[in-house]
Amino acid sequence: DAIIGEGGFGNTYKATNTEFQETIALKEFFIRGMTERDETTSQVSVSNVDNVDSFAQQKEKFKKEARRLRQFDNLHIVRVHDMFEENGTAYYVMDFIDGESLSDRMKRTGKPLSDGEVRKFLPQILAALKCMHDAGLWHLDLKPANIMVDKADNAKLIDFGASKQMDSQNGGAQTKTAVAYTSGYAPREQVELNYEKLGPWTDIYALGATLYALLTMKKPPVPAEIDDDESAGKHVALPFPDGVSNEMRALVLRMINNNRKKRH
Repeated sequence: DAIIGEGGFGNTYKATNTEFQETIALKEFFIRGMTERDETTSQVSVSNVDNVDSFAQQKEKFKKEARRLRQFDNLHIVRVHDMFEENGTAYYVMDFIDGESLSDRMKRTGKPLSDGEVRKFLPQILAALKCMHDAGLWHLDLKPANIMVDKADNAKLIDFGASKQMDSQNGGAQTKTAVAYTSGYAPREQVELNYEKLGPWTDIYALGATLYALLTMKKPPVPAEIDDDESAGKHVALPFPDGVSNEMRALVLRMINNNRKKRH
């Protein structure tokens, strides 16, 4: 019915399940710069034969993302219902969230969220993260654009493309494939690709950076900028507007501590 979003590794569509007349979201595996589409048949193909193996590997990761999401039954995590291959690529079917991302909300309103609004969404996001972490999975790309809010003001985590399975034997990540991350939302252990040091605390850092972005409409500083700030309370690197409580400032500061052992 419509394109909802286009990213580097896929497209998301609003669609109709014609058997049940239900609106759903459909995610399609499609790599910008590597794949092309026949406009007549909708067939997706790899534009360079040298990329065929890479496309196949990335498609398997896409399907693994769907399987990971499928295991969760949580109000605050987008639910996957089905997966299939068609048109030379792969798709999965998700709940359609009638709402907007927190990033889009700030663009629409032209202002940051209030301290009270953040306090309303925070327990919901934490509930989603706890569900993931209890299953041994980390999101690794938490940011305002990946938190949707529906018409009932339920926050829902989306986009698990960067997620990693925990190595229960040794700690750290189970796989060593490169993790895409968003600058400002990734702590030092993620930026440095130090997989053995990834953990639930890595998502907590991203959540702290997300809270900062929601409260200020500013891009969070990178770890080096926080380190370089020697002021009390890091107020040079992390300026807050009036109206943000001291409690909230202290919470954010602890969450984005560069020492992962000092985070929540």
